[in-house]
Amino acid sequence: MAILTPDKTTTLGGVTVKEYLLTKHNPNRIDMPTAQLTGKVLGVTIHNTDRIKTAAGTTPAEQYTRATVNGNMKTVRVHYYVDSTCAWQNLPLSLSGWHAADGNGNGNRRTIAIECIMNGSGDAADKRAEENAARLAATLLKQHGLGINHLYTHTHWLNVRDGRNGTVDQLNTMHNSYKMCPAYILPHWAEFKKKVQSYLNAGTSTISAPSTKQLYRVRKSWAGTKSQLGAYSSLENAKKACKVGYSVFDSNGKAVYTNSRSGKFAKGQAVHIGSNVPLFANETTAAPAARLTAGTYYIYDGVPCKLGRYRITTTAANCGRTPVGKYVTGYVSWDNFK
Repeated sequence: MAILTPDKTTTLGGVTVKEYLLTKHNPNRIDMPTAQLTGKVLGVTIHNTDRIKTAAGTTPAEQYTRATVNGNMKTVRVHYYVDSTCAWQNLPLSLSGWHAADGNGNGNRRTIAIECIMNGSGDAADKRAEENAARLAATLLKQHGLGINHLYTHTHWLNVRDGRNGTVDQLNTMHNSYKMCPAYILPHWAEFKKKVQSYLNAGTSTISAPSTKQLYRVRKSWAGTKSQLGAYSSLENAKKACKVGYSVFDSNGKAVYTNSRSGKFAKGQAVHIGSNVPLFANETTAAPAARLTAGTYYIYDGVPCKLGRYRITTTAANCGRTPVGKYVTGYVSWDNFK
């Protein structure tokens, strides 16, 4: 499929926006949202998606739009894809999107979705993309008469979906085992929020020069960019975010801290787990096999598994018994233990 030509190009908050609405261009008859958003906008939801290589004459935002038209984005439908150069609008603001993984919840049905395209390296392109997302978010909030407390993360709606309570910002940044998104912005969410607030207060301004300050990245390995949990200007904050099996790397790729804790939970230890917590079939799978009901469970053998998971069972008497398949209920991330 050839590079797309936008129906029109406008500017929002200093960001070049190329409009190519799926409601007008749907040659492959991909499924589309039908719920109306007009008069119901609750806020703006920020996402991150990975930067991709593009051919000459186009940008990642156009290519993600093209991938959506082709059906390659499966059921994801967002209002805007934003990169370091421009934004592409996929949905009219009169129509809800599919982006928040909360079904008919307020995330999908009542917020405008911005996918900010980055790779988490903190390079100049990342900074420009984030800047464009902040400008666009501020403009959209202003257009709908909304303040900064109507700026949401994808993770906010996951936490609401899972029955968690808290302030807007607590839910925006509270850990969710299913997904932490926007993955590259969330570690410095407060800074991003301040940037959006500054545009709400005073309108847009020129993009500031890329910062050269030290960033500490939390990853399983320096080469494993997709495993990155965040990038921090503070080493202490990076250490706090560093899970078991992860390391903190400086800007030169040197590991300055490794979290190799083990034995945090002992065999037979009782742990309380809240409702709707993901239960995994093994230590590495990404998709939960089931969701647990709230209650007390027991650490099967006290051996830390990959991704910070432990095997659990339903009674203390089951701990350590074999065959494993009969007595182990499944794998749960330790940060769900209370």
